[in-house]
Amino acid sequence: MKAALVRPAGAADLPQLQALSGSAAPAADGEVLLVAQAAPPDDEPGALLACLRLRQAVGMDVPRVWYHVGCTVHAAPELGLFHRQRTLMLGHDHTGASELADIAWAREDVALSDQAATLQLLVQTALLLIACNRARYAGRLITELPGPRDSSGQSPFWQGLGRHFYPGDAQAAAVAHGAAWRTHVSALLPRQPVYTSFLPAPAQVAIAQVHSDALLLRDVLEQAGLRYSHHVNVEDAGPVLEATTDDLATVRRARRFMLALALAPQEKDQACVVLATSADAGADGGWRAKRVRGQVQSASLAISGEALALLGTAAGSRAWVTPLAGDGG
Repeated sequence: MKAALVRPAGAADLPQLQALSGSAAPAADGEVLLVAQAAPPDDEPGALLACLRLRQAVGMDVPRVWYHVGCTVHAAPELGLFHRQRTLMLGHDHTGASELADIAWAREDVALSDQAATLQLLVQTALLLIACNRARYAGRLITELPGPRDSSGQSPFWQGLGRHFYPGDAQAAAVAHGAAWRTHVSALLPRQPVYTSFLPAPAQVAIAQVHSDALLLRDVLEQAGLRYSHHVNVEDAGPVLEATTDDLATVRRARRFMLALALAPQEKDQACVVLATSADAGADGGWRAKRVRGQVQSASLAISGEALALLGTAAGSRAWVTPLAGDGG
């Protein structure tokens, strides 16, 4: 079951969001909460298949910390010694960056290929929103991926490093304080470089590794153009992926097109992501996005009547469009 469209979340979606992601927090100021839904039966809302929170800037109100994964060298040529050490340095390097956050998706009874297609549409829509509201978003875009955890939910990285500075239950603290708990605990963490060779082997291995449940998401994000930035989160050492926003293909290729009605499919129809709004293009409310195939001209895109209906728009309206490379970009 693939997502039929992506739209902004509404109050009626909160129960499904709670079941999907474990959180029903609505979008705060500077955020857009996107949901991908299945094709709705008749006039009923479709089931939610995925969600994503797009933040304009991180760390501007409550500071956010990460570890920078670096390197230092100790060498004594006269003794024939050369040691390269991996280091962790606490800092706020990504402050002000925009973020793709809180990404969750349905997995039970959903084929892996359909999960991937849904995540691709969700991420592409978020990038298209950035493109059509470019001034609102930063020049850098990041996303955090979860790191490895054992069967009890414990992080080998936290057990090897963080617990020495905060002996309490990290999971309970995260539940009690939410995302801000990392800011609170950072006051207890070392401000000097940490040599990873001093950490237990499981903690070293976990650095910048992705939890098995998020491997598909990593692949989708990397396909979109984000890459590991040599930063990890302080809880489980999951990697931070980042990109220069304007270098992302979905942002770079985005254009505003006039929509037209295609009378019939054509052999040369091209895959596109279309974001259509009922008001000013790119407004945070009243928009829908969908992956379609259509006939791309210099300033217009002709798509089927069914696609126009699902997008909640009509021929003659304007929409933001990103043509996809190949069959899916």
